[in-house]
Amino acid sequence: MNQSINPNIALSTLLSAYLDQQQLAAIENITITGMNLDSRAIQTDMLFVALQGGQTHGLRFAKKAEQLGAAAVIWESSIENETNIELPKLGIPLIAIEHLSNHLGNIAANYFNHPSRDLNMVGITGTDGKTSVSHFIAQSLNSEFTDTCRVIGTLGIGSPDKLQTATHTTPDVISVHSLLQQQKVSQARSVAMEVSSHALDQGRVNAVNFNTAVLTNLTRDHLDYHHTVEAYAAAKEKLFYWQGLDNIVVNIDDAMGLRLAKDRANSEMRVIAYGLNPPSDLPKGVELILAKQASFDHRGIIANIVTPIGESVLTAPILGRFNLSNLLAVLGVMMSMDYSLDKALAQIKSVMTVAGRMQRIQAPLLSASTSSSHQQDSRLLVVDYAHTPGALEQALLALREHTQQRLICVFGCGGNRDTGKRALMAKKAEALADEVIVTDDNPRNEDASKIFRDIKQGFKKLEKVVFEHDRNTAIRLAVKRAQAGDVVLIAGKGHETVQIVGNQKIAFDDREVAKMALQEIRL
Repeated sequence: MNQSINPNIALSTLLSAYLDQQQLAAIENITITGMNLDSRAIQTDMLFVALQGGQTHGLRFAKKAEQLGAAAVIWESSIENETNIELPKLGIPLIAIEHLSNHLGNIAANYFNHPSRDLNMVGITGTDGKTSVSHFIAQSLNSEFTDTCRVIGTLGIGSPDKLQTATHTTPDVISVHSLLQQQKVSQARSVAMEVSSHALDQGRVNAVNFNTAVLTNLTRDHLDYHHTVEAYAAAKEKLFYWQGLDNIVVNIDDAMGLRLAKDRANSEMRVIAYGLNPPSDLPKGVELILAKQASFDHRGIIANIVTPIGESVLTAPILGRFNLSNLLAVLGVMMSMDYSLDKALAQIKSVMTVAGRMQRIQAPLLSASTSSSHQQDSRLLVVDYAHTPGALEQALLALREHTQQRLICVFGCGGNRDTGKRALMAKKAEALADEVIVTDDNPRNEDASKIFRDIKQGFKKLEKVVFEHDRNTAIRLAVKRAQAGDVVLIAGKGHETVQIVGNQKIAFDDREVAKMALQEIRL
């Protein structure tokens, strides 16, 4: 990540909590101008941080960092790995810090002067909805104070309409604090940050001063990394016990959200719960946001909202029942910031669909008609990032409410990822769609035909499913089959602009292919 605003600081000051006096004296004349985990990004007088990785230790790249001008190297030591590490011979200080990865968040926060303390930090976690919620928060807050809320997440970093490219949902911990400093310097007041389970497990947000933690939901995902749903949930749960947290905003239609609301109800923090189906046993002290009598059409969502601060009507030009849930999360965050209900809903009304998240591409009218008959005379084509069983289920359930005729689903499963979810996604698609077309997602280095075989295990009636490896052909087929009143969901890749096959990244955008397919129908 770019670190364009780096202070100069004495290395002995930065590491004073981790070294003895003799060690500190040996580096008292060293001043660093930056710090980085990537040896390739090292510049003159920067500090290279060498951590123990899953496959190798960062010390392997220490010599390269020295050649690029590093002033010093700090490296992660432990009883477990010291006997297996060969220390490089360097002409710069090589400083061992036991279990460095546990301390790096504090070191980075100190280096960048704790920028998160001066920002209203909202951390959003959950299996699905993190990106939409973070962008909806920023859009809503920015409708009052232009460009004062930034996002850090899957789609990028910065203002929602001027994003810098991101490589991970949540960057490494040094980059996180660097990016927060950049947002602070550029006059941001708030940051809505997606916080992945990987980030929480690996300490990538350590020492970030979160004010509010949001849970969207918890369904099966990332078991290739966490191995069990319990371990996955435990990683997510860390955010809701964060030191210094003021508020939690949780989805009580989700089992984990309901449990967190109950567990944290008697804590010193403010507990705001949101949902469409309230439980009867919600503890006192939990503030409940409830949506009732929701309606969905091609224009978006309308719902009656009941809260502890009043009742009103929520409207927004986006699709899907789960997006209503996402908007309730946004309302909860704004309530935690002491917005009035009317003001919050007025600002939420301006939100727009996030790229690749229930993003619609509407077909031209099949015949001349008035705007009132628009919905009946058109197809609706939707591109969504849904790539888990839970997300696919929610997308299909949401679009069913917008469907007058048939619901057609195009989906696939990525290679080198959790194989157990493939059959589950097939079951969801078969149960909830009228027609299903299975295609390649990102096969990566896995045999695409093997992925198909795994997916097929979830179908009861294979003869009714179309299997087409070529994603371009599959999308065109779905659009060609769609008639007036039909809805087509193209799931899995959303905003992505490449197809990963082997080690190659081939230009491919579901949205562009869908647009071309619609144009072909016009001819």
